[in-house]
Amino acid sequence: MPPHDDWAGSCNDLRSARGRLTILVVEDEELIRLFVADVLQDSGHTVLEAGTVAEAKRLLIENSVDLVFSDINMPGSETGFALEKWVRRQYPRTKVLLTSGFPQNPCDTSSLLEPMLQKPYTTSVLLQRINGIFDADPMA
Repeated sequence: MPPHDDWAGSCNDLRSARGRLTILVVEDEELIRLFVADVLQDSGHTVLEAGTVAEAKRLLIENSVDLVFSDINMPGSETGFALEKWVRRQYPRTKVLLTSGFPQNPCDTSSLLEPMLQKPYTTSVLLQRINGIFDADPMA
C-alpha cells in the first residue's frame, strides 16, 4: 500500500489545479481501494469504488465519471485492460489510468494507455499522474 508521504500538500495541489472530479477506483484489494479512495476524497473529489470489473461497469452506466483508476489484475474473467477498452468505446471522454504491482511487459499491447502506474506508488505520484492526464487533454 502506498505510504502517506506528503499527503496534505499533494491533496491541496490537486484540488487547486483540477477542481472537483468524479473518480472510479477499481481495485479488488479492499485496503488499497480504501486508501486510494481516502486520498482522492481528501483532495476534494467524489469517489466511487468497485471491487470487480462488472461492478465498475454498473457504476459507469449509473454515474458520470471523469476518470477510472483501475488495477489491471482483477478477479473473474475481465481484466483492467478489458475495462479500459470498454470505457474507451462506451465513454470516450472518460479518462483511464491503469495500475499494477507486476512489471509491464514492453511487448504487451493490450493497453491503449501507456504507461501505467506501477505499484507501489506514493500519494504524490498518484495525484501528479491524475493531474498529468487532465493537463495533457485540452478538452478536459
